[in-house]
Amino acid sequence: MLNIGIIGGGFGKIGLKPAFDSIRGCRVVGVCAGRSDWRTFLERNDLDAVALAVPPHVQYQIAKAAIRKGLHVFAEKPLAANLKEAKELCALAKKKRVTHGIDFMFPEIAEWRKVKELLDKKRYGALEHVSVEWDWMSGDLKYGRKTWKTSVKEGGGALSFYFSHGLQYLEHFAGKIQDARASFTYSPKSLNGGEVGLDMLLKFKGGATGDVHVSCNTPKLVRHRLTFVCERGAIVLDGKNTITDKFTVTVSGKAGTHRVRVRKDTGRKGEDERVRSVKKLAERFVNACVAKKQTTPSFADGVRVQELIERIRAEDKR
Repeated sequence: MLNIGIIGGGFGKIGLKPAFDSIRGCRVVGVCAGRSDWRTFLERNDLDAVALAVPPHVQYQIAKAAIRKGLHVFAEKPLAANLKEAKELCALAKKKRVTHGIDFMFPEIAEWRKVKELLDKKRYGALEHVSVEWDWMSGDLKYGRKTWKTSVKEGGGALSFYFSHGLQYLEHFAGKIQDARASFTYSPKSLNGGEVGLDMLLKFKGGATGDVHVSCNTPKLVRHRLTFVCERGAIVLDGKNTITDKFTVTVSGKAGTHRVRVRKDTGRKGEDERVRSVKKLAERFVNACVAKKQTTPSFADGVRVQELIERIRAEDKR
């Protein structure tokens, strides 16, 4: 039995706890919702692992302390506020031989898995271009809450906090990003006039290209759409109004355009929609901890995303 503690309110309570509670061979022994209490929480003698749902600048401190105690760590994205801290956590986890995972949940969604299958099998030929359109209205901006989520210095901003997911899933679908050029949008409504959007052009190592539009400041538009243009057709992964639910897969080719039927993952009535995806990550993490192996995605994936973030920001400053 793996004993795990949850550190972080919000998603820690509504997402991580029910996800890990559902895993056979895992027991959630406590939830520490207050950031100020985490040092005391780590002193418990019944912990084998911790799962974190805290801001990146705080996560670095907690994860480092937990790893030094020999605890396995399941982290939130982005892994840290900067590349130096992310690399430090990854190196320390390897040195201490603890299992380390990170919450890149989108590729775990049923419809996303179907798209990955179609691309890997080259059902419509090789991938030539991928386009991402992701718009919504952040609750922090809508209600005037000035939080770290749009502060680049604290590990936030549209690129770091929101599109760290995107950088990971783009490489999941299309391979290594070779070049990325971005321009950013800022809002006086956010912390320190923080970063609320970005537009970006991409080149992938395999030859495909890409374009990205992200905004968390669009009150009249909610969408998360990925369009994959291939040699002999196109695949559209389209989501509206929710974070992980209600995605559809539509394909276009010689036979015309049609919706692909995908068997959706089921969950408990009333649970947060993200739990279904996190469960898959949680189960792999728990099994890896018990087997004393590594899971995927890991801190190495977090470091890779942080490398891309810093490279993109450096290019923008030139």
